[in-house]
This record gives sequence, structure tokens and C-alpha cells, in this order.
Amino acid sequence: MKYIKKNYYLSQFKNKLFVVKIGGEVIASKKILENILKDIKELFDMGIKVVLVHGGGTQADTLSGKLGHTPKKIDGRRVTTQKDLDVVKMIYGGTLNLDILSMLTKLGAKGIRVSGMDGSLLKVKLRDKKNINYGYVGDIISVNSEILHLLLDKGFLPVVSPLAATKNGIIVNINADTIATELAIELKAEKLILLTKGSGVYNEDKLISVLTTNDATNLIHRKVITDGMLVKVENGICAIKNGVKRFQIIDGLSPHSLLKEVFTKKGVGTMIISNKERNTYLKE
Repeated sequence: MKYIKKNYYLSQFKNKLFVVKIGGEVIASKKILENILKDIKELFDMGIKVVLVHGGGTQADTLSGKLGHTPKKIDGRRVTTQKDLDVVKMIYGGTLNLDILSMLTKLGAKGIRVSGMDGSLLKVKLRDKKNINYGYVGDIISVNSEILHLLLDKGFLPVVSPLAATKNGIIVNINADTIATELAIELKAEKLILLTKGSGVYNEDKLISVLTTNDATNLIHRKVITDGMLVKVENGICAIKNGVKRFQIIDGLSPHSLLKEVFTKKGVGTMIISNKERNTYLKE
């Protein structure tokens, strides 16, 4: 995109690190996936390091249906039985991850597959079953980012799938938004960006361009932010409070939305920042 060549934000973000998460609903179309990966490669080529985290719930649901299995979800979160685990292993650790990597190869990028098990990236435990039994769902205890630093320093673009294993070797399903958030915090990312099928946070049908963490918390209390967006915004608030500078939710279905959000002041989605960072943003 021509306006990027001499851009204020390019000079600000060069040599910084972004964590970008793409969901299954966004990448169901190969054309949309390829366009997103082109934009990510462009960021990489401009000297911005990127860690890509992918979900794949839509693809897992489709395969489950073909196998005659109906997944159960509670508050939008998948209950992972043994059947569900077999499916997500095939999708997250197999088909979808490979499709992303093959497309990156086509684009000339050095993508490399990483799961929570690779290089002991994620230390996890089975989620407590006292209140709700989510089955083979894990919670992150800690992140060992050494493997990602090694790969990034060698010019690789890590593609992280939402699978990990407990200390007893039990493979578990981890929410991809949560993985992206924890990685962004550990890596001290400049930005955590979620590409979704929606444009961001709305209030009375009006897209909110910028929110402070206090603003976002207020909207949660007022029930303006609910359902699936609630989980994303809560992750964003957590990321900002733990050192990530900017958290952004954008429409992954819109062409070049990633580049437009990164390289223009107004952006195209919703950005959540701290009160201090808001002052910086207003001076840009």
C-alpha cells in the first residue's frame, strides 16, 4: 500500500513485535486467508516482527459434523471430550496449520509451526472440573518464550496452534485468544491484534474507535459489551494492564484491514489502550 512507504507509524513500529490472532471464521475462505497472510508478510518485510496465533473453531465444527458429532459449548467455549480432542488435533495441529504454512511458503515467507508443546512454550494444567467439566481444556500456568525469540531472531514467522500438553503428557485444547494474550504479555508486544468477523466494539450501532481500559470496563458493567466480544475485550484489558501497549479488534473479512489499522491514526476497528498511552495517541 503506497501510503505506508513514508509513514509515521512505520518508523514507530519498526523492530517492534506484534502478536496477531486469526480466528476460524475469518480464515474459512482461502482467499481471505491469503490476503491476511500477504499483509502479515508485508509487516514482516518492513521490519516488524510477528507471531501469528490461529484458532479454528469453525473448521472443527465442520469436521465434527462430518463425523456425526455435535460439539457442546458453554458461554462460547468448547467442551472438549475425547472425540472433540481428536478433531481439534486434526484441525489445529494438522490441516489448518499446514494450510497456513503452505500459503506462507507460496508468499515467500519463512513460516514455522509451533504449538504449546514445542520447546515447552506453554506450561499448562487441566482446567478444574468443580463447577463445569470442560474435559480436555487447559489453562496456562506460564509461558517460556525462548523458542519464539530464537525463531524470530532467525527471521522465522511462528504460526502458533492452540494445543498444549500437561506435565503428564495429556494434550489439551487452549482458547486461542487466551494464548495470544499470554504470548503478547510475555513477549512485551507493542500490539496484540485480533482479526475477527466483526469490526470491533459498538455502542448503539456506532463503532467505538478508541477505548481506555477504564472505558472498556465501564461498558462491560453496563452490559454494552457481551457474549463473544466480552471475552475478547477482557483479554485486551488484561494485556494492557500487563504491559502490552495497544490491543486492537478488527474485521478480518475486510481487505487490508490489518494494514489500515496499523498505519492510520483512526484505524478501522476498536483499539484499547491505557490512560497514559491515550495521551501519546492523541499527540500522533
